Amino acid sequence: MINDNSRPLVFLGSNAALWFLMDTCEQHGIQVAGIIDSDYFGNTDQIEGVPVIDTELVFADPERLAHYKNTYNFFIATNWLADRDPIQIRNRLKRQRLIDLIEQHDLPCISLVDQSAKVHRTTTIGRGVFIDGFAYVSAFNQIEDFVSIFAYSALGHHNRIGKNSVIQRQSGIKDDNIIEPEVYIGLHSQIFGDHLTIAQGTVIHPCMAIRRSTVPDEVVSLAGKDLRKIYHLASFD
Repeated sequence: MINDNSRPLVFLGSNAALWFLMDTCEQHGIQVAGIIDSDYFGNTDQIEGVPVIDTELVFADPERLAHYKNTYNFFIATNWLADRDPIQIRNRLKRQRLIDLIEQHDLPCISLVDQSAKVHRTTTIGRGVFIDGFAYVSAFNQIEDFVSIFAYSALGHHNRIGKNSVIQRQSGIKDDNIIEPEVYIGLHSQIFGDHLTIAQGTVIHPCMAIRRSTVPDEVVSLAGKDLRKIYHLASFD
């Protein structure tokens, strides 16, 4: 169900930059019916011009659940960032809760691929995936559910991108690598190796170059106590 416009779309959760999802929906003639978000329902009528129509508790009512499942498609609008501040931690937990709702109730969840993205026909795309403008995805990639690939990113061939991972803008992944679930690849970062495993929960800070595998929940950074030594070219003379 990629760019499926056969039903109106409901966003689960919301986003301060909802316009980028709205633009993709408009490209494909997808009517956006509204937002279901317990944080805003009853407090806010609309977000970025999209009406807030219900609370997540609606899915506990069998009749209303059946109505929504039979009438709408869904997409999670709440993103997650790797920042450790309370708001971003809460957003990450909220997104996981919304994923759980989709899986628990088997809600029809579509993927959105911007028209300007280039995705090879041999690549497989799961549900709830977002591929942003001018992203490039080469052949035989496997993109699992709820992955976000943002603008100007590039994927070589035969990579596997694990569930709910994020590839931020202008990042790249070479060939034949495994990105396990819940990995966050920061802005402008590049994974240059082949046959690497970027382990579950890894966070790669912006502007990093990775040529090795990682361990689960590793933070790859040039900041903090795990600082790696930087060698200048003169050191190799």
